Amino acid sequence: MAKKKQMLLQMEMFDEMSRNGLSPNQYYVICCIRDSVTPVKVNLHMELRTLKIDGWIDKIENKHVLLPKAMSLISVLEKLFSIQKKKTTKQLLGEKSMEKVLKYNEIFPKKKLESGRAARSAPKNVEKAFRWFFQNHEYSWETIFKATKIYRNEQLEDNNDKYLKTSQYFIRKNEESRLADYCYSVDTDGFDGDRVEMNHTITIV
Repeated sequence: MAKKKQMLLQMEMFDEMSRNGLSPNQYYVICCIRDSVTPVKVNLHMELRTLKIDGWIDKIENKHVLLPKAMSLISVLEKLFSIQKKKTTKQLLGEKSMEKVLKYNEIFPKKKLESGRAARSAPKNVEKAFRWFFQNHEYSWETIFKATKIYRNEQLEDNNDKYLKTSQYFIRKNEESRLADYCYSVDTDGFDGDRVEMNHTITIV
């Protein structure tokens, strides 16, 4: 009886692409955009058009950029081909990480939300959420603070915190990140500058 072959790790990659509705050529183009490499032997115009329609990429100032879900998929597939030691919090979040976590947390009001949860989650829970965030997204703390302040101001202006997420869930809820969406908009000038500074009592020290 013939010995059953072990499935190639590469097959896991193709399975993941298929689950996400991507062809190998489309994922190749995504990787080329990520690494600023010119794709070869593909119908680039067709693939770029499809990727944009399906929400994987956008075009900003005549340049193609990856949207958050494309960056997340790259991160997932990269892990199939690398044996990684678990990174420390310092490696992921940078120097003085807890100071930054606390600074982020203090952007949220010190109150209970309608859900009964505190708007400011426990710092250790926030730190854990940020570990996941930095494993899947590449944004600076400056962008994170700015994006969070915009989100907080919007909620205060629109509905007095009725739908405000906790500081932990804004970073990560299941496998999605509202923070990543806001960071993307900040970095691609998707927000008007005057939306950041509003006449609300929110201080970032």
